[in-house]
Amino acid sequence: MTSPKPLPDLDDPLTEPFWSATREGRLVLPECTNCGYLQWPPVPVCPQCQHTGRRWLEVPAAGTLWSYAVYHLALDPAFADEIPYAVGLVELDGVGRNMYGIMTGDGSALKIGARVRGIFVPATDQVTFLRWQLDDASQAEGEST
Repeated sequence: MTSPKPLPDLDDPLTEPFWSATREGRLVLPECTNCGYLQWPPVPVCPQCQHTGRRWLEVPAAGTLWSYAVYHLALDPAFADEIPYAVGLVELDGVGRNMYGIMTGDGSALKIGARVRGIFVPATDQVTFLRWQLDDASQAEGEST
């Protein structure tokens, strides 16, 4: 038997807008209202100008797989039933930010440079996780070469 998966704190004002958006099937990132720096992960103070103001900008849930690791040992017992699983570093389209996330599948089909897209997977009525999967067009191109 596995442990229940850890869930985010939905009352955290720093991340609540992100989780609200994922429930709606959208990806949002905090942008500094002073200098325009797009942050990920969200931090209380802009790392560029030290300003505390932010607004949330919707960005495409798509990008390029920059790196990944396949886990064959669950570092948290809650993930033991998912071994092997992959965590990817996705370079988001058009925004100059990278985002880590769990990839769908066991990682055997992943290739650096592959196109990926985000999918929104409900965990509870209140929590929806962003997961990443290979884009169908990217898979087809890889098979034809």
